[in-house]
Amino acid sequence: MDNPAIFGMIADGISRPARNTLLEAPEVNPYNETNRKGQSVLDILHFTAIDFETANTNPDSACALGIAVVEDGQVVERKSWLIRPPTDEFSFTYIHGLTWQQVAGSPDFGELWPQIGPYLTGRRLAAHNARFDLGVFFALIRQYRIGFWRGQAIDSVAVARRIWPELPNHQLHTVAAHLNIPLRHHDACSDANACAEILCRAEQLQGGVLAKAARWYGR
Repeated sequence: MDNPAIFGMIADGISRPARNTLLEAPEVNPYNETNRKGQSVLDILHFTAIDFETANTNPDSACALGIAVVEDGQVVERKSWLIRPPTDEFSFTYIHGLTWQQVAGSPDFGELWPQIGPYLTGRRLAAHNARFDLGVFFALIRQYRIGFWRGQAIDSVAVARRIWPELPNHQLHTVAAHLNIPLRHHDACSDANACAEILCRAEQLQGGVLAKAARWYGR
């Protein structure tokens, strides 16, 4: 179990955005902090890795979200939520194992936003195949009229291709196995953690690679 004395600090003191507001993440400025010795610290190594699982092909059908919070290049918190999608149509159970019966009693994304928002609002995001996960996120905040997110996000697929070009492919399970990162594939929390660990390992091997890979998303 994660130590709440350490991990509770991530969300504490972060105000929740009003609905229909701009949920803006910072632009990349990789060298704007110093450590205790006055050495530059990569601001890029502060981000939240996310992974959504969806019930079907609709991007607003998220049924699970996992996150891994990274501070100073270390994963400091892992968390996940089951989400009740708008309908009971589940065509991807064969991928992630989740069914309507398992999530029917869970809150929908709008009801969960007060818990989820502090981890995503005002933070740089990361995902393995960011276009998919950000597409789900954008669909959800539109569906529940939460706001409009824009900011920098990092795709760990692109980073993995740059750092480990010798791999036969750069799917999450392939890269995680290569780096000996534990993974329960398509468990949202485990996938988010693997994404975060991949990015931290990549930055250790090639400093500055995350800043180069960061891209602007949103409106």
